[in-house]
Amino acid sequence: MNQIHHSLSQCYQKDRIIFWYDPDQEWKDDFESFDDSSVDKIVINNNEFGTKVRVLSAPDPLAKFLIYSEKPRPVDESNWLLDLILQGHEFKADRASLNLQELGLPYDFLNLFDEHAAFFRSERRKDILKTLITKDDQEDDLKLKMMAVIMGTAPETDAMLLKFLEQGVETPMLDPVVEKFDSFGLTGYFWSDIAKRYGYKPELPSLRDFAITLFRAANPLDDQAQLHSHAFVFMQRWKDSHKHSHSFIDWSHQLAQELRVSEKLSETEALDLRSSDTFELFDKFEIHSMASDFDHPGADDRIKATILQRRQSFWYNQHKHGYQALLQAVLLRELIAKADLSIDSFDGGLKRYTSTWWKVDQAYRRCIFHLRSYNQATVMKPLDDWIGGAYVNQFLLPLADHWSDTVAKLDTWSSEDLPPQRDFYHGQVKPYLDKNQKIFVIVSDALRYEAAQGFAEKLDEENRFTTTTTALLASLPSYTQLGMASLLPGSELSIDADKCTVSIDGQETSGLANRNKILNAAHAGKATAIKSEDFLALNTKIEGRELMRNHELVYIYHNTIDKTGDEASTERQTVDAVERAYDELTNIVKKITNINASNILVTADHGFLFQQHETHVSDDTPIPTSGTITNTNRRFVLGHELESSPGIKMFSASQLGLNSSFSVAFPNSLGRFPLKGSGKRFVHGGFSLQEVVVPVIHINKKRDDDTGQVDIEIMRAPAKITTGRLNISLYQEKPVSSKLHPREIQVGVYTSDGKIISDMKTCQCDSKEDEARLRETPIDLVLSHSADEYNNQMVELRLTSRVSGSNHEVTYKSHPIKLQKPFASDFDV
Repeated sequence: MNQIHHSLSQCYQKDRIIFWYDPDQEWKDDFESFDDSSVDKIVINNNEFGTKVRVLSAPDPLAKFLIYSEKPRPVDESNWLLDLILQGHEFKADRASLNLQELGLPYDFLNLFDEHAAFFRSERRKDILKTLITKDDQEDDLKLKMMAVIMGTAPETDAMLLKFLEQGVETPMLDPVVEKFDSFGLTGYFWSDIAKRYGYKPELPSLRDFAITLFRAANPLDDQAQLHSHAFVFMQRWKDSHKHSHSFIDWSHQLAQELRVSEKLSETEALDLRSSDTFELFDKFEIHSMASDFDHPGADDRIKATILQRRQSFWYNQHKHGYQALLQAVLLRELIAKADLSIDSFDGGLKRYTSTWWKVDQAYRRCIFHLRSYNQATVMKPLDDWIGGAYVNQFLLPLADHWSDTVAKLDTWSSEDLPPQRDFYHGQVKPYLDKNQKIFVIVSDALRYEAAQGFAEKLDEENRFTTTTTALLASLPSYTQLGMASLLPGSELSIDADKCTVSIDGQETSGLANRNKILNAAHAGKATAIKSEDFLALNTKIEGRELMRNHELVYIYHNTIDKTGDEASTERQTVDAVERAYDELTNIVKKITNINASNILVTADHGFLFQQHETHVSDDTPIPTSGTITNTNRRFVLGHELESSPGIKMFSASQLGLNSSFSVAFPNSLGRFPLKGSGKRFVHGGFSLQEVVVPVIHINKKRDDDTGQVDIEIMRAPAKITTGRLNISLYQEKPVSSKLHPREIQVGVYTSDGKIISDMKTCQCDSKEDEARLRETPIDLVLSHSADEYNNQMVELRLTSRVSGSNHEVTYKSHPIKLQKPFASDFDV
């Protein structure tokens, strides 16, 4: 079938009466060769009346006719067949007309085909365009769809711009708009549409010039470029696009240099960037400013308010460690300011540490972790300097001094409030075994109390997990061999003063094999010990459940924190090790529950003292000179006939509850004994609260889900939108807690057919504030140019959230609003 016959057949899909005027008889052969048994062919030759009768009196109302004339079409006033022509279709055989007919378009669009002939030379382009055409399309709609076919995008100017901008940043000397559209005669229309939507109207438009104008218009430091509000909607869409956001980053970084944003930030006084995130430099500037001004009066409230605003920044995740370091430093300052470090008794000091003081240690550690992760030493130096001095001088040292004064009065190492670590097995483990319940014990080396609280907090956020954290008083000296031995079954503990090794009832406890012997002896082969890495390597369904089936008690030994801190070369990484330990411990706990165990305890052998900055030489305490020293550690010395001296607290083995005859010297406060080759930042073995308050976490896994997300309400939503902006508030009904998790919400204005007509704002609803007004977040939405098409119609303010584990979004809540902009808003200012 040739193209003429194909076009005729296409016409019969819509009309049953086709007229074909061929005054030059150019297509007579094609008319005569057209062979379709369903079509009645008629030649007009002074038989107009008879033709009309033949058509109108046809017995089949759906009969098809092809009416051919070798004369020009008569003027309407003298055309006897005009009524039939109006009922049917006039076929034309020139190239443009054939294209029109093939696409099912009326002849009103003939000029479109003449102007953009190059586009229609491709059958593939025509086929794609045909799938996009609707009966209501106007010429502008068709041009937009033609451009979409060329670009391979949706027929939206914004979608084409996103694709152009993805290409344009890499080829500054070429204009991709010209490259794509010029040969099809569509470049001018593209820029005229951009002018209408964005207000971009230069004499010589180009993609690069448009990008510069767009970034300047969105820059609060630059008032030389003005665009319509739709430009800001587009900018938000660009940033939010998973597919195109990388090109936004490239353009932003490149134009930040060309537009001298850094210099303007330095030159501008009384700068208010608000939540603007056009350039990453804005976030860097804010972090630099907050760090520089950290020690100024009133800085805390300014820092918290600024970070709350920056949470919505496109660049927040790249700088989250910087922001979090600042927040933790603010928390540290607040905690230190409120801390009353006086100690009225030994048990009073232990009680106050387990209730509040540990939070200071945690804020310090977290702050150091975020500073290390951010890795911007120069920018954060003022903050780093303050943290190092404030933590040690305002908290750690005075607390250690007060505590040393309290310990100096002790004759025996014991507490009425905290059970001794030596009672862990009988007081915490055996009650489960007595009820014929199996139990797993995770011993994490150097998981100090504040770090354990952080892990418990993290685990509480997991679905179905709940924790309870209590404390024990560590055995002294607070070092690994004694701490590990104190957690095992047995009667008498003793230390070999020469080797510093520990035995229970004569059985040495160092190493996994010795601990297995002790556990097996106490439980007739029904107890075992295993390293955490070996446990995690077990096949859950086979080896893991076999371990569970064959044993009533399993000790799992985990060593990440102590392994890192005890080495001088890695002790700076202690804070990183704690965060790694959290993930590892979580995996261990989940694996235990996956083999159907439900009773889990997490504890430690000892805690630790830690300060990221260099220790002062004054912290060195002279080693005792009298007596015989058998073993020296940074925080204790073992020996015989040792005598007390200034700065030292002496205990005999019996005073520490040990079946031995040696004595132990401990440096007071933060003192360290000189020990060549060992680290001084991370130490343990002494009697500081951070070293001797040992955590015990009881973990329970429920059968039913017990976590959820906070609920959000829409506040101050108007009944009508009468301007180009919509201001609302989102209210978080309850504070975030361990079981009530944050909710990320996307907010936008949508039409009834699901089209978004505003920018999209992302809101992190994660407030932990108890005061209701502090859980309210203002949202300012800007309507796009396409909103004008829906004026005087009902639209919808919609909150959407992402389905967990996917990129799919669902409507969380919505609110109907009438879009009713006054006519005056259509005029450009």
